[in-house]
Formats: sequence, C-alpha cells, structure tokens
Amino acid sequence: MNLESTITWHLFLRELESVNHRFELMEVRDNWLLLHSQTTDQKYELRENHALYLTCQNKGGYMPLLDNIKNHEYSFTKLDSQRVLIKATRKDGKKASAIVKFYPPK
Repeated sequence: MNLESTITWHLFLRELESVNHRFELMEVRDNWLLLHSQTTDQKYELRENHALYLTCQNKGGYMPLLDNIKNHEYSFTKLDSQRVLIKATRKDGKKASAIVKFYPPK
C-alpha cells in the first residue's frame, strides 16, 4: 500500500477502537457490523457503499471511515466476542487486513 492508503487504513482501525466511541460488538455478518457505542448508548452499523461508513440506526446520518475500496471486496469475520478480522481490497488492488478489538460489554 502507498503511504496515503496505509495512513487511511490505520485511521480507520483507530476510529473503530477509539475510547471516544467505546464500541462493543453486537452482531457480525460477512458484509455488515452492528456496534453499540458505550459513550452515546446508540447502535451503529458499519456498511459499504463505495466506502466503509458508520450510520446510526436510530438517528440516520453517516460518517465515512475508509474510502477507495473496491465495491463488495471486503469482509468481516468474527473471531470471538470482542475481535473481528476485517479484510478489504483497495481500488488500486492492494489488500489490507487487521484484527479489531472492540470493548467488552458493560
């Protein structure tokens, strides 16, 4: 990955693990995550439409987290109650993967 792709990938991961959100994992599907923010007590969906983005289930809106990914070329794999393997292919063909650890349920 070039430097910009590497930086945006790590910012994406950092946002998901941020203490500002304290996301806990609710549900995992191959192309969708349901997260609960312990700081706002809201449920958020992580999904894709030309970018991976968060949307609040009850209040709408969206926050793009990772752009320049190939449509439908990403996946989420649940490893345990707190960890998810995320894989994505960027538009330049480079692949990235990482394990994200979410907060434990309160």
